[in-house]
Amino acid sequence: MSATTEATSHRERKKRATRQAIHEAAFELVDQLGFSATTIEAISDRAGVASRTFWSYYPSKEYAVLDRDPFLAERLRDALLTRPADEDPVQALRAVLEGYVGDRLVDSHKAVRRQALVRREPHLMAALAASFDELERALVSAVAERLGTDPATSLRPSVLVMAACGACRVAQQKWADEQGRRPFHGLVEEAFRELAGELTPMAALSGGAGRR
Repeated sequence: MSATTEATSHRERKKRATRQAIHEAAFELVDQLGFSATTIEAISDRAGVASRTFWSYYPSKEYAVLDRDPFLAERLRDALLTRPADEDPVQALRAVLEGYVGDRLVDSHKAVRRQALVRREPHLMAALAASFDELERALVSAVAERLGTDPATSLRPSVLVMAACGACRVAQQKWADEQGRRPFHGLVEEAFRELAGELTPMAALSGGAGRR
């Protein structure tokens, strides 16, 4: 490894560590004190950084608590576009979403705490909804590209994305409600099996209408 590469790698590790420290401080303080009572100054002090450093990593308290990745929508869109071209779009969406959410649930204790925290803090709920909207729009764009359709004129990309995201969200919520007692991947399997069971008779009745 060259000196330049090593220096760059060190800087990147330091930035990741700083970002993680700010996130952990924001999460713990909001969990303990509540969203309104937690200040940027308190988060920065706990993380051991200057207040101005906070703004270099997160645009708001909400995003710091949620550890929102500003490039996530683009990364999920790219991941969907790299799935096999002949793969069923719902299965491709499932693979991408299950991988992303599954990574977020590796630390099951914190994931359950995060879910409970979001439920009781309206500011976090609103920020999460805005993030979901951004992700869904990126996925709709990718599905439309895979299908060769225009999402401005065809409902199919949006319907597929909303159905897949809804199934994954239900599995995640069930996982949190049960305190992680059942494996998340098993709940995803169940949710998508239910979705497929509902879609199959609907497709038969419609004769495939709207799939062009």
